Amino acid sequence: MTSTKSVSANATATAPPPESRQKTSLFCPSCGHESPVTGDWELEQTDEGQAYRCPWCHTVISSRPEN
Repeated sequence: MTSTKSVSANATATAPPPESRQKTSLFCPSCGHESPVTGDWELEQTDEGQAYRCPWCHTVISSRPEN
């Protein structure tokens, strides 16, 4: 007898994110630092609004327009 195993076309081999990860977390693409939006990010006032900088490598990871 032959058996068949079905696998979704969208299946991936990566593990799901940890349950403890917050949806409001920011991630630095340069060094991998991760922290909540209200965490340890350096906020810099710019002409366009605010820029969030990584406290580890100082990369700007997000710019938000002024309200």
